[in-house]
Amino acid sequence: MKIASKLILFILVLSSGQAFGQTRNYAKEADHLWLSGKYIEAAEAYKLAYAKMSTKTDKARVKKATYAFRAGECYRLIDNTPASEEQYEKAILLRYHEIDPNVYYNLAEMQMQQGNHKRALQNYKKYKELNPGDPLVAVRIESCKKAEEFKKNATRHEVENMSKLNTPAWDYAAVLNSRGTEMYFTSSRASATGDNEEEIAGGNFTDIFVSTIDRKGNFAEPVPVEGINTIDNEGALCFDGRGKTAFFTRCVNEQKMNLGCDIYMVEKKNKGFGEPVKLNIKDHDSTHVGQPAVSKDGKVLIFASNMAGGQGGVDLWMTTYDKRNDEWSLPVNLGPEINTPGNDMFPTFDKEGNLYYATDGLVGMGGLDIFSTESIGDKKWGNPKNMGYPINSSADDYHIVYIQKDINGERGYISSNRAGSKGSRQAPSQDIWSFYLPPVLVDVMITVVDQETGEPLSDMTVKIVGSDGSNYVLKTDVDGQINLTEKEDGSRYIMPGNTYTVEVDGIEGIYLGTNDKFSTMDVTSNTRIIRELSVLNIEKPIRLPEVRYALGKWDLLVDSTINSKDSLNYLYDVMMEHPNIVLELMAHTDSRGSSSSNRTLSQKRAQSCVNYLVNEKGLPADRLVPRGYGEDVPTTFYDIDKTTGDTLGVYKLTEAYINQFKKTDKQKFELLHQLNRRTEGRIVAVDYVPKEAPEPKEDSEGEE
Repeated sequence: MKIASKLILFILVLSSGQAFGQTRNYAKEADHLWLSGKYIEAAEAYKLAYAKMSTKTDKARVKKATYAFRAGECYRLIDNTPASEEQYEKAILLRYHEIDPNVYYNLAEMQMQQGNHKRALQNYKKYKELNPGDPLVAVRIESCKKAEEFKKNATRHEVENMSKLNTPAWDYAAVLNSRGTEMYFTSSRASATGDNEEEIAGGNFTDIFVSTIDRKGNFAEPVPVEGINTIDNEGALCFDGRGKTAFFTRCVNEQKMNLGCDIYMVEKKNKGFGEPVKLNIKDHDSTHVGQPAVSKDGKVLIFASNMAGGQGGVDLWMTTYDKRNDEWSLPVNLGPEINTPGNDMFPTFDKEGNLYYATDGLVGMGGLDIFSTESIGDKKWGNPKNMGYPINSSADDYHIVYIQKDINGERGYISSNRAGSKGSRQAPSQDIWSFYLPPVLVDVMITVVDQETGEPLSDMTVKIVGSDGSNYVLKTDVDGQINLTEKEDGSRYIMPGNTYTVEVDGIEGIYLGTNDKFSTMDVTSNTRIIRELSVLNIEKPIRLPEVRYALGKWDLLVDSTINSKDSLNYLYDVMMEHPNIVLELMAHTDSRGSSSSNRTLSQKRAQSCVNYLVNEKGLPADRLVPRGYGEDVPTTFYDIDKTTGDTLGVYKLTEAYINQFKKTDKQKFELLHQLNRRTEGRIVAVDYVPKEAPEPKEDSEGEE
């Protein structure tokens, strides 16, 4: 990948030096414009030379191919990717890849940055066939394959060009002061201090500009920062956590002298800045150091450099401040955990000490992509993670800073020359873009109902406790509900990334309390959680789903029409949910047969239910009291109009009441008897203390 001069803040000799090395071995005649790095003029000169050159001989073909390739290189280095792509394709038609396979690689780079990943993939593969040892080509091939995946898995970030602040020149690397009232950024706009023009990429030299921000968030007209800018190049400024000390890059421009770039430190004054002081951290005068990022405490400085001992192209390095000796330590490379064989640059910190940087040496969407690395303490950071689309694009994306990062969302700025930037289609400018990640909204609705009737219960006390320390005590409304959405102050009750317990207080002598839990740990989008909590009415029996027995028998009936054990499983779940209750398990018969035999039969049926719950389900025997009531406790029948739903009457199903239908309505007669043949549970204690193991009873089947 090319490294445009202003983009890496004039770590430019590295880029152009690599380009020289790629062509100097193949071209016998050195073009003055090319060797002097005047790429804008050189590109046009090569195009003219190409047009006049014939291909009658093989030597002429090679020379013409070289002119096309170098024109492509010039356009690549001045960010005119369409023109560069065209020239590389011309060179390939003249078989320039036989001389230098990099033409395929660079062509693919131009195609990838324009979002044409399919064509780029083809050319990366052709390059790999010719140069399989390049460690970056595998990364590029994987990037092409995953480009669409990045878009499909787009994050919820909203990215917008700051069009009122940007110009057709280059504007990038924005930071705010500690109070958020000023934005500082690098720009090559016409009002920059230096009068000279950058011959390599065109446009003015860069300066650091500042724009004040009013209370409504409006930006004033940017002006060059006094006390820092010179006729040379300055840029990529950062502040420590107090906002009192700033660091920036300066690249001195002197003819025929390679002085490299340096990092300067300067104190912020009330009305400007003090005198900048150059940091002595370079291994050689010609080394380039720049793009500083300083830790919150001002003691750790990470920067980009091409100094010896790196992992590949431009690497990230670290130096620490020794207060006693008032000096910065010898820089150390951040190593292969962070740096790549490609170019790693534009480091920034967030308030938590996490490190962000841009690289073209890891799988991404194209060009430079922004990666995040979590701080793991002791000046170390974890594995880099691509921040995904739309923070990243197929173009160059770099220098991310956060101005907000909390439960209410994330806001900040990135720099990019993606589609939509100012400038031209052929050479889009580097622009400042704002981003916003809306908070994930979690709504929770809790409804409290009577477990037997399903009736909503109002004025029930509900306690919600979160793993984040949140604690709420609320009452259900007339519909038995509590809606946890937004508080009066605009904050939210429930936040992503936590677990919550819900406890419903009981009403002494009437309702037992209950509890529940839910999690928002994996919530990544707006979510509504609905929970219905049922509470047991102590005063009413627990009606079970249908439990049947064969005529005159007490075995639980399980066949193709009924599974009585499933009905008892419901009771098991209730008792597991309320581990402190003791139930009287009541069995009833209809009135047919003698009262004595019915009581005996119902007792055996109640015991069969207890045996199942103890022996097969594992409930402690002392939590269940079997009791057969025979025909002594008839149930209540509610006669409902099937059309209107109105209650026509409420009747106790005594033998006398049922018998009146024996001749007139045989179906109703049988139905009413069936309603009396029922199994129920009644809470007789709520203070049971669980024992270590259940005490199973012997099966009583066969007793008379």
